[in-house]
Amino acid sequence: MCESSVYVLKGSEKSLVMAEAARVLVSGDEVTCVGIAGDRKTVKGVELAEANLMRHEIILKPRKG
Repeated sequence: MCESSVYVLKGSEKSLVMAEAARVLVSGDEVTCVGIAGDRKTVKGVELAEANLMRHEIILKPRKG
């Protein structure tokens, strides 16, 4: 499959948000991850840091300001 794991980067540590996200929606300072079964997880106060599609990994970081 083509799902990716979504993490929030806190310092040098990665914290798992969703293991198999099929969609990642960005709106302002919040990111919503949607799983293949329709389950959702929203994280506020973050922005996209990196999308590594070869590793199936999406990295979010705290938004500044």
